[in-house]
Amino acid sequence: MSNGTSCLIPSSPVPSSPSRRLRIVTFNICGIRNVLQFHPWNVCRSWATMFDMLDADIVCFQETKIQRKDIEESMAIVPGFESFFSFSRYKKGYSGVAVYTRNSVCRPCKAEEGITGCLDSFDLGSNGRKTSYRESESNIGGYDYLINTSDGQEIDSEGRTLVFDFRKFVLICVYCPANSTGDRSHYRETFLTSLSNRIRQLVEIEMREVILVGDINIIRDRIDTADPGECVKDGNNLDFKATFARQLLDTLLVPHPGGILVDVCRLLFPEREGMYTCWNQKINARPGNYGSRLDYLLCTKALANICSAANILPELLGSDHCPVYADLQFPIGWANEIMAYPEDTPPLAARYFPEFSGRRSILEMFKTSGPQISVAPTIPLQVEQELGADGMNKTDRNIADPENLTRTKLIRKRKLVLSSNGTSKRINQQKKLTAFFKQPPSHSSSKAVTEGGDEFASDYDESSFFNEEISQVSPAIEERSYTSSSSVTVST
Repeated sequence: MSNGTSCLIPSSPVPSSPSRRLRIVTFNICGIRNVLQFHPWNVCRSWATMFDMLDADIVCFQETKIQRKDIEESMAIVPGFESFFSFSRYKKGYSGVAVYTRNSVCRPCKAEEGITGCLDSFDLGSNGRKTSYRESESNIGGYDYLINTSDGQEIDSEGRTLVFDFRKFVLICVYCPANSTGDRSHYRETFLTSLSNRIRQLVEIEMREVILVGDINIIRDRIDTADPGECVKDGNNLDFKATFARQLLDTLLVPHPGGILVDVCRLLFPEREGMYTCWNQKINARPGNYGSRLDYLLCTKALANICSAANILPELLGSDHCPVYADLQFPIGWANEIMAYPEDTPPLAARYFPEFSGRRSILEMFKTSGPQISVAPTIPLQVEQELGADGMNKTDRNIADPENLTRTKLIRKRKLVLSSNGTSKRINQQKKLTAFFKQPPSHSSSKAVTEGGDEFASDYDESSFFNEEISQVSPAIEERSYTSSSSVTVST
């Protein structure tokens, strides 16, 4: 982390045994096209700078509110990162999640869009047709096969989930549906049930370590909201935990007997009040910290044991939510396994999109990757034709040899013409696009050179300038004699 950003997130404690830190940040940005307009991101307005300020290795965005056709190159191609997107298929500018992974620390070997595995994958089957993720040979696993394909595609149609396999763990970035109006309760319950079943399948059946991050849109307990009475009233029930969503989350988390995930922020701050991640902007509730905790970082028990730090970042703006982060201190052996090679990058990565395939960032275009070869400017073709091949030595052909390189720089941007009366004229650069396509002037007539149009128009007339400068170019050219009936253009 740079010195200018160290105040954003405190450093993790140094572990006693050799390990490598992995920092995961989740952030509901409420529109990916707007977040960089807020402080502190508006200073540079760069995604790479934002990720460096967060000192993050994996960044999970929710509610991107963007369509595939509106993705800009700066969003998709971030130097040093791989990016992955999931878009809503039917509603424009709605929902959506995105995940960025730092290549120098971790790179997923598999990636899927959706929680059910029923969406079409980017992997081609053996017969050349697209298959669903759960039917693909490179599937991540943990699927609920009781869900038919059409129902699964409907559940995943709003671009709410991305699933990644980092070899040592599975990461799920999710934006769960809210039920603020009450008319989407069925869809919400179906989605949450599918999410819970997928996690349990991965952990209990396939013995995988799982990290669930994102905007869950569930207030876990009374301590996680500034107004628990309002939540009870909205649920039409006096028991805070009686709602379907809270009961499902409660059974998924420790200390419930059937819990398999740990809420790492609450683990480190068990009695902390006011640890809210979302505020109502309509009533300007953020300054008074009148909000709720809806954004979570949940992981299996083994991963919770190596969690060295976790917290919310309410001082960072950009949305009605704030970022939440967690640091995991992976043993060196684990850390090496989650660093995949570039050829292992899943086809879902944005750099494989046709509109960005093979593209590089502006910064990468200027990076050097080997010895630089400088091409020395050769003597103009007009001079070579005028003197003839036999009348030129090696020095004549290349006036930018090591001995004359310094002197050549003096007249690099100057174009000189020797007129019929022996005076020199400075040649201006071309002024019209049409002049570029004109035939070169003939050497048989001095009038063609001195009256060559816009590209030769000049009022510079000092013979001493030509005599001084041309003598520095090459002794071979200096000693040439020119007749008054012809003119020669010398340029470098």
